[in-house]
Amino acid sequence: DIVMSEGEWRYAAVSDNGPTLEPYFNETWGLVPSKLPKERQRELKNLAVDCCKALGFESGIFHVECKYTSSGPQLIEVNARMGGGPVHECNRLVWGVDLVEEALFAALGIPAWPVVPTEPDVCVAYTFVNA
Repeated sequence: DIVMSEGEWRYAAVSDNGPTLEPYFNETWGLVPSKLPKERQRELKNLAVDCCKALGFESGIFHVECKYTSSGPQLIEVNARMGGGPVHECNRLVWGVDLVEEALFAALGIPAWPVVPTEPDVCVAYTFVNA
């Protein structure tokens, strides 16, 4: 998840997702913050931000999905919106960043400068029941 303002990223967070269930690719679980090594998280963040910039985005909230593969980070999709499901609550609880508030700031043209702790406030793990 990314917050961009004035052409630069102000917040970027990586979360872990479990394997999806076919045939609809339903999510199974998630973990925030990511347990990936910091360098891999940095690579994923850089790819996500670079993709938003390449698409011409300068301000807003973005839900970018990537996967770290044996050949490095790979883009899955860029969404010019906040992610669904538990995304808002996870970012708020773990990093203290309210993506709804940041989206409102972007819509009003107010520069974003979310205060982000150097270490996560909590860890959030969740699972989905797919019946």
